[in-house]
Amino acid sequence: MGRICMLATSLTCLLPAIGKTQPRPIVSSRIQWHVAVSSALSTHTASHNELISDGDFSAVSVQGAKPLYRWRGATFSWLAEVQPVIRVTSGAPPQRVPTPQSDPGEANNPERLARYSLRSGVGFGIAPLGAEAGMPITRRSQLLVNVTAGAAWFSQVVPYGKATQANFTVAPALAYQHDVGARDAFAVGYALHHLSNASMGGANPGMNSHLIFVRWARKR
Repeated sequence: MGRICMLATSLTCLLPAIGKTQPRPIVSSRIQWHVAVSSALSTHTASHNELISDGDFSAVSVQGAKPLYRWRGATFSWLAEVQPVIRVTSGAPPQRVPTPQSDPGEANNPERLARYSLRSGVGFGIAPLGAEAGMPITRRSQLLVNVTAGAAWFSQVVPYGKATQANFTVAPALAYQHDVGARDAFAVGYALHHLSNASMGGANPGMNSHLIFVRWARKR
């Protein structure tokens, strides 16, 4: 019992110090608007991490970020994203194309088999669930870490075969941002864009795109 009392007393003494390091809410913060353009360095299947030869994923994104907290110099924001324009090229790696021996139902149906060929299409996405942390490097530059999650719809099946036109998405990213003037900032970074359909189409090959992006931000 004495040890419990001593522990409780110690924790009580520490509470003020802990409180000083807790995140502080940002009152009456305004939404900051971003426009980003991204392009894939390479694309791979999510199920087996196999290269999709000549695959591509590029997008224009509009983001809104609302700063919520500050903690130890870093700013934490809610982040939402709309991708009004997505261009995608996808297909099956050679070893995933069905044959009469491996999958006669797909291989003997020309319409189904065409879903495994390399095809290009367009789409759009929305990611209302996201967060971003901005950590200062210098007075005018920051390291950004963010993630967005949502869904996307495409004019074709992505990436191939028994996948679907609708997919869930998640995209963690890392970027360097530099202030330009009092209200603008530019960032360059890397994002891993993942999409998959949760096996809604009978299979879930998914696709991972390694993206490089540039982003303009308007601070308010």
